[in-house]
Amino acid sequence: MNNLISVFVPVYNEEKILKETVRKITEELKKIGDNFEIFIIDDASNDNTPQLANELSQENPYVKYRKFTKGPSRRENLAMSFNQARGDIVLFMDVDLSTDLSHLKQLIDEIKKGADIAIGSRYMKIYPQRKFTRKIISNLYNSFLRLIFKSKIKDHQCGFKAFKKEVIDKLVKEMGYDETFNRGWFWDAETLIRAQRQQLKIKEFAVRWHRGEKSSFNFFREIKIIPFILKLKKKL
Repeated sequence: MNNLISVFVPVYNEEKILKETVRKITEELKKIGDNFEIFIIDDASNDNTPQLANELSQENPYVKYRKFTKGPSRRENLAMSFNQARGDIVLFMDVDLSTDLSHLKQLIDEIKKGADIAIGSRYMKIYPQRKFTRKIISNLYNSFLRLIFKSKIKDHQCGFKAFKKEVIDKLVKEMGYDETFNRGWFWDAETLIRAQRQQLKIKEFAVRWHRGEKSSFNFFREIKIIPFILKLKKKL
């Protein structure tokens, strides 16, 4: 491996926390000791996020900024940005750092040790602090995916994932770009479902997680992923 870690942070209207998030990620990566680059992927923000992201990229040579004008896509624009990574390890995390950054080293190390994909799990040993209704919905969603796709993953949706560069490039190409943005958050699950069908090595490990103050999840809006789920089931 080339000892370069490519970190992607998808953002949408995150002017309040963006700079602090980048600072914390930078500090943690410096502790780990590998060379790194940080990509801020702007999913069509309409607040002051673009200006702040531009400032960060100008102040720090390891920070790169890409803005999409069509969105928010929730994952499609993020996926289309992975080809810019120069590192052999590509990872992404939520901008609110809902997953404790103390797990970042393990996320990277699991790939170095041979995993094709490493993912944090909110449902292994360490239980998350979540609203009761959100926890029920999440459990039902994960159980449903395990049932119809025979998935072995406990938490498909945790926004703390790392990939070998060649693995994520291949998966993104296979999945394509959903111009309608109806796939939404199902992007995460589809990635893992396809990876399992290809018998890729996935390491899922427990993480400490806290509920962020802001969430773009909306149950009624996300119902539109059902056609994607059924279409993938038929295809696979």
